[in-house]
Amino acid sequence: MVSSASRQDVPARKAWPARLWDRVESRIDAGRARFGWLDHLARAGGRYQRTQGDLMAAGVTYFAFLGLFPVLLLVASVIGLVLAGDELLQRELYAAIREAFPGSTGRQIVRDLRGAVSSAEVVGVIGVVGFLYAGLRAMDKLRVGMERIWKGHADEPEFLRDNVQDVLALVLLGAVGLLSLGLTGIATRATSWALDGLGLADVAGLSVLTTVVGLALAFLGDTVVFLWLLKVVPATPHPLRRLLPGALFGAVGFEGMKLLGSLYLSLISGSVTASTFGGAVGILVWINVVFRFAFFTAAWTVTGLEDPPPPADRTDAVDDEPVPHPATSR
Repeated sequence: MVSSASRQDVPARKAWPARLWDRVESRIDAGRARFGWLDHLARAGGRYQRTQGDLMAAGVTYFAFLGLFPVLLLVASVIGLVLAGDELLQRELYAAIREAFPGSTGRQIVRDLRGAVSSAEVVGVIGVVGFLYAGLRAMDKLRVGMERIWKGHADEPEFLRDNVQDVLALVLLGAVGLLSLGLTGIATRATSWALDGLGLADVAGLSVLTTVVGLALAFLGDTVVFLWLLKVVPATPHPLRRLLPGALFGAVGFEGMKLLGSLYLSLISGSVTASTFGGAVGILVWINVVFRFAFFTAAWTVTGLEDPPPPADRTDAVDDEPVPHPATSR
């Protein structure tokens, strides 16, 4: 038999988590009512979840990661074409390989390399086709995800228009990325040359200038990419000046993720197993985090353009205990 005292304790034990959750919600609502940036983040997170941002990011991640392998084939094809046009370079490379790997191992590597050089055109065609397929599918998922976040739904699909837009977007994104990397490298090298020419390369503190210039140009390139993501991909009618805060928000976060990615690679560089398997998994996770952040940046931007709800809609009370309804208080 269960005593009456124990029966009375059961509702109290069940009500304790509910009371605790009410207090947590009350504190969160109080913080949102007091800090506008916290309310902005909360509303952006809600929009991101309602539009299935994680699912959209997963789709883009799959095709983006799949597209890495055709890119490697393209690189191998370009190297093979360069070697095919330079007999002297081929002989020097083969001699270096035989010297570094004497015996049958070196001969096998040279035979494989000669086969790759002779089939560079075929490998290049396979790489181009694979890259176009994976790249177009990734751009399609990216566009659909951005449209869902901005408009709440994806636009009516149209095969020819969508694929032409995706091809142009893929080319422009690649061009902007290469331009950003090129400008960063050129500016960094030019700054180093200028310091060497002035005899200031060994002056303490001035070497930081090279790093600052490189980061500034990388940040500028990231801002341009996020403006493109927020304006062109979902075809939003807002002017660029209103999208600039979101682009800056995205550029800051992306640079932070790049630093964390570099730290991760430096940590696993000393382990053969970690660099083999952890590198591929790390790249996959990093791509997914980047696209999740890109979709969250879009949600943060669009909620910033909307009028926030009045305080009465966000919370009815900020005290520890909920305010009783007038009908029940009587």
